Amino acid sequence: MTIPLYYQIYRDLQYKICEGLYKPGAMLPTEADLEKIYGTSRAPVRQALGALENEGLVLRLQGKGTFVTKQVRTHPWFTATGFVNVYEQYWDRLSTQTLEISLKVPHDQDIQTFLNLGKKEQTTYLIRSQCIEETPVFVFEHYLPQRFDLSIFKAAGDFISMKEMLTSKFNTMICRVHEKLAVRIPPKKITDYLQVAEHTPVLRVRRFFSDNQGKAVWVSNQYVFTEKWEYEMDSTLNY
Repeated sequence: MTIPLYYQIYRDLQYKICEGLYKPGAMLPTEADLEKIYGTSRAPVRQALGALENEGLVLRLQGKGTFVTKQVRTHPWFTATGFVNVYEQYWDRLSTQTLEISLKVPHDQDIQTFLNLGKKEQTTYLIRSQCIEETPVFVFEHYLPQRFDLSIFKAAGDFISMKEMLTSKFNTMICRVHEKLAVRIPPKKITDYLQVAEHTPVLRVRRFFSDNQGKAVWVSNQYVFTEKWEYEMDSTLNY
C-alpha cells in the first residue's frame, strides 16, 4: 500500500514539531517553501497542514503564516486513548517492553469476526507493557493477521507505538478506531504483568483498528488497574 504524499508530509512535520525542531510559537516554512522541501504541489502541503491544525499542533493565520501552537503535546501517538493525560504527564518516565511475540489462535468471537479469521486460524500475537519508572501501568494484547510478520516485531524490540510500527514497517495507516470498555478479570499472566493479585477486576479497553480502505488491521486489548489511573476523554461538540 502506497502512503499518500500528504500523510508523509504531515508525519514528518508532526515529528519535527513534537521533537522540538519547530518550537512552540515558531512559524513553519511557507506553503511555497514546503512545496520545494517535499518536491510536491500545493494541494498535499495544504492537506498536511490541515491535518496538523485539526490535531491542534499548528495555528494557521491568514496572511501571516502557520505557527506551532503554545500547547504542543510532547508526543502525538496516543490521541486515541482515554489515558492521554497519563502519557503527557509521565512521558519522560514511561518505558515500554515487549513481553511476548508468538502465533496464537484468538478464542474471542469478536476478534475472530473482525479480523475475518477461521476458527483455528492463528494471528500474530504480542503482549507489551508500559511502566512509569518500575510500576506497570498498562498491559496490551495485540492480535494481527499473519500478513504482519512477527519476525519484524521481534527485530524491533521494545518499540513505543504499534501505530507507528504499522506505518513505518508495513506501510499501513490506521484511519478508524472502534472502542469498547468493560471491567473484566483478565488471564493470570495479565494480572502477573500488571503486578496485581489474580482475579482482580481491571478495566479492559478493546480497540478495533481499520485502515484507510476500511480493512481490518488489528485488535488491541489494553488492560489497566484503575485504582490510580482514570480514563478521561474530551470532545468538541458542534451543536
